[in-house]
Amino acid sequence: MQVPAVREYVERVRALTADRDRLAREVQALSGHRPPGTVQSAGEPLPDDWALPKQRRQAMSKAWHEVAAVERLTPRIEPAQGALDMALRDLVRHQVAAEPYWFQKLEVMPGLFSPGWSDPAKDKLPYYGLPDDLTGKRVLDIGCAEGFFSFEAERRGAREVVGIDSFPDSVRRFNIVKAARQSNANAFLMNVYDLEPKRLGTFDVVLFYGVFYHLKHPQLALERIRSICTGDLLFQTHMHEEPCVKGTPWARYYPHGMMSGANKELYDPTIFWLFNSACCMAMLDHVGFTNARILATDPHPFVVSACVPERSAGCPPDQTDSPWC
Repeated sequence: MQVPAVREYVERVRALTADRDRLAREVQALSGHRPPGTVQSAGEPLPDDWALPKQRRQAMSKAWHEVAAVERLTPRIEPAQGALDMALRDLVRHQVAAEPYWFQKLEVMPGLFSPGWSDPAKDKLPYYGLPDDLTGKRVLDIGCAEGFFSFEAERRGAREVVGIDSFPDSVRRFNIVKAARQSNANAFLMNVYDLEPKRLGTFDVVLFYGVFYHLKHPQLALERIRSICTGDLLFQTHMHEEPCVKGTPWARYYPHGMMSGANKELYDPTIFWLFNSACCMAMLDHVGFTNARILATDPHPFVVSACVPERSAGCPPDQTDSPWC
């Protein structure tokens, strides 16, 4: 009876020892083999996971400044020749093809799909917890991109859908799809930190997918979201789970973005924080969300649903109060 227990104990000790040794190697590599208690001086080289992103960021910034005087905030889109005489489908097809970049692959109109590299219908929708029935709900889609989840929420019966994105090109592409689909969803150029009830009102359902790790001030973002959410929050983010602190709120900071890809050939300057699941749950609890539960961990590392303790109907802002003045 005792042998299995002993075997389990020994295996656990071995696993913990392996984690300890791995972390010791990482600490040694990051510290440049400095003795415990010493700090990195200003003249020492940065750790590899800082140095390469910092070099890439500086190179990109230098290249940008060399051409900035003749560049634009948004790319110039070539107009369609003879647009007034074109069939609607041909005009929309031209608009889609003229865009230099699409993030989401979505059906712009029947049979016509945008060439996005992310396929949310296949890779995200089955895992992200979007309710089948949103009849009568006000829905906010934070970081809406080209609007896949906004239009899907509208299709599922939402009475009003509002998307926000801080990237001007995303809002332009959203509007291409909106016009082609004759949708009533709307997208606004707005940062998550700007959310407050007097601007867009309150919402029964808030979609917060794939944005959290791009934020410099994630705690502030959750506070702003809590201020406009009167029902349910659906939250998804990339994670960094560290075995030695499992169950303890913990985060890793990336001061210059992150290298990714099989050979660290891809660079994203907009990644700042990766949290473990315990930290995300703790932050949601701290700002006032309740009943947080994990919906999915694979293939997307962390999808959570949560709600507010006292639910009420989402409402648009009171325009007699001059909310935009």
